[in-house]
Amino acid sequence: MLVTFDPSWTDPSSSWWAKVNRAGEHVASLRAQAAAFKASRPYSLMPDPTDVPERLAYRLKFLRPVPISISTTVGDVLSNLRAALESLAFEIAMRTQGGELTPAQEQASTFPIKATPDEFDDFFKGKRGVLYDDRARRAFRQVQSFFYDELVTRHGGELSGSYEDRAQWHPMFRLDRLWNIDKHRRLAIMAWWPDLIYWGSNGPSNRHMLPGDGTVSDGSILFYLQGRDEGMGGEVSHEFNLAVTDDPGFRPREGATDDVLDLMSRWHQHLVTAIFPQVFTIMSEPSRRPRSDP
Repeated sequence: MLVTFDPSWTDPSSSWWAKVNRAGEHVASLRAQAAAFKASRPYSLMPDPTDVPERLAYRLKFLRPVPISISTTVGDVLSNLRAALESLAFEIAMRTQGGELTPAQEQASTFPIKATPDEFDDFFKGKRGVLYDDRARRAFRQVQSFFYDELVTRHGGELSGSYEDRAQWHPMFRLDRLWNIDKHRRLAIMAWWPDLIYWGSNGPSNRHMLPGDGTVSDGSILFYLQGRDEGMGGEVSHEFNLAVTDDPGFRPREGATDDVLDLMSRWHQHLVTAIFPQVFTIMSEPSRRPRSDP
């Protein structure tokens, strides 16, 4: 089905599009910076002999720190993406109120990102009950982390984990948490994390991997390689991610160690191709009168 938006929602000069497009420019800058940093070989993973025959210890060495410019660019992406949502929430409030807001209403306008249905409903108690009408609430609700989970449970389905646990994996929730850290506390903390490690052999390999010391830091033994393949040295191929360890979705034990560039790119695209269209679709419907909550 072809969805037609009110053209004003897709105006490229609007504040929400200006902000999200600016975030895209920062993603492009991050891509160039990350590529240059990775090309500088900022870490090494080299084999050391051990006392055990045919066993090599692969030790990680960090040769240079992550540039501050990468961390600040990540903050710029987060700030502009979150600002795009705030600008959109302000416009939604303006349209709900007929194009004019009081100073108090301007301060109250914000894009809710909540982990549970109860937290979301509580958000609209008091003055925000009048600020946003039912149409706006539906638009906000449809892009929350719990929206589809709520539909499943409402129809008798069962979900693994709580709303709060499942929100940790949702792009909106993760974006909001990282933005809050960057805005109020400090720059994003990033670390190199192994993503893919492999080696070649002329036929079936006689080598196998054994666990290292369980840490990923300067001087860590990431793993041991036991055995030998004829005609092959101790070199292994490896790919590392530059991971944001503050990310709620950063779960090394579960294999969730996204590269920061992939993360920022996906979140930018999520706003452009998922969040905005869903909100625009509902907000292009005929308006309803605001509802007042106690």
